[in-house]
Amino acid sequence: MEAPYIVIIATGSEITAGRSLDTNSGWMANQLFELGWKVKKIIALPDDPDLILSELQILKKLSESRPVLALMTGGLGPTEDDYTLETVLKLSGKKSYSVEKAKIRLQRIYESRGKQYSDILPTVIRQTHVPEDCKTLDNSVGIAVGFMESIGVDSYLVCMPGVPSEMKEMFTRRLTPELKRIYPRENLVQKTKWLWNIGESLYQKDFVETHREELFEGVEWGVTANRGYIKCIFQSTDSNKLETVVAALESQYPKIISDDVFTFVHEELISKKLTIAVGESCTGGLLGKKLTDPPGSSSYFIGGFLTYSNDLKQSLLGVSKDTLDQFGAVSKETAIAMAKGISEKTKADYSISITGIAGPDGGSDEKPVGTVWIGIKSSDGSIESHSYLFPGNRESIRENASNTALFLIYQSLKQRKV
Repeated sequence: MEAPYIVIIATGSEITAGRSLDTNSGWMANQLFELGWKVKKIIALPDDPDLILSELQILKKLSESRPVLALMTGGLGPTEDDYTLETVLKLSGKKSYSVEKAKIRLQRIYESRGKQYSDILPTVIRQTHVPEDCKTLDNSVGIAVGFMESIGVDSYLVCMPGVPSEMKEMFTRRLTPELKRIYPRENLVQKTKWLWNIGESLYQKDFVETHREELFEGVEWGVTANRGYIKCIFQSTDSNKLETVVAALESQYPKIISDDVFTFVHEELISKKLTIAVGESCTGGLLGKKLTDPPGSSSYFIGGFLTYSNDLKQSLLGVSKDTLDQFGAVSKETAIAMAKGISEKTKADYSISITGIAGPDGGSDEKPVGTVWIGIKSSDGSIESHSYLFPGNRESIRENASNTALFLIYQSLKQRKV
């Protein structure tokens, strides 16, 4: 089977009128690229059922000559301008039915609000409906059920909610396994590496442009910026070329390169039966959240201390008043003392401390907003501290700090393996 002709369709008059930004399409296109598929077209359509139907009919006609995959977001909600289901039923000539699992979920939500099932409006119940004989995509975040509808040989129309959190969960957990089962990945081999605390433009200038002629013939590349790191993606039909590109990348950036730190840290801590504990100030518990997001994290995560004030840094983690008075809460000395205190309290193999200035206030010429110190006590008993000046607003600084702390854990675990 040849790779599918992929089209992403974002529906919503708020998008075509410029009142709302379509972030879903770009996110899906990037995910598909990382999975080994290329998007051919992205379309934005208003809440006009005739116009939506016309576009879908064009894609259905195209499916007569090649596999087509159309991913449509929006229009599955409870309001009058949600036309997706209605339009797909016209396209297929089918009737719809209510998914029992979604109906039970909806009923429980209403019961938790002290209401009865009879109180649910028909437009709300409509979110549980899908076409007959389709592949349903459960929604574990919201109510509206997604679905895959066949529109031809090896061709599918996928309909998902427009709410980003619902769409992303559905795409990642429900849709991606189905796509991997159905479609080949264009005979491409892919390598992905992460680079930390470097911008997209600098990476492109210093690596891609410098090595374009010698390394990138027959190799496609992409880059995605995240908080604290960029993902460098390389694809080719020649695995040897990819190995050469990655080797050059590792040679040029030996201290800031990594694989997926979130997956590696989780799997390595479990496999080596290691434990970890945290002490956070400016990140407000965000590092603890990231460490406990994966199922099974209870086997390694002991707990954490949210020591926002200096008093708690002293009373809970044993940071001395002299240290705080002389060097300040945001300092190498305080980060090290916090890591020591976490270790003494928990006996964890790894103890991580974060203290910094997330802003928007609190900065100075000596310690501007974005200054963060991270301390890490490793399983061998050694303690290190690292200083950073993260850009952006409060949210960005906190994300940068917590992600970078995970990178430091990754580095320590990699050194331990060696």
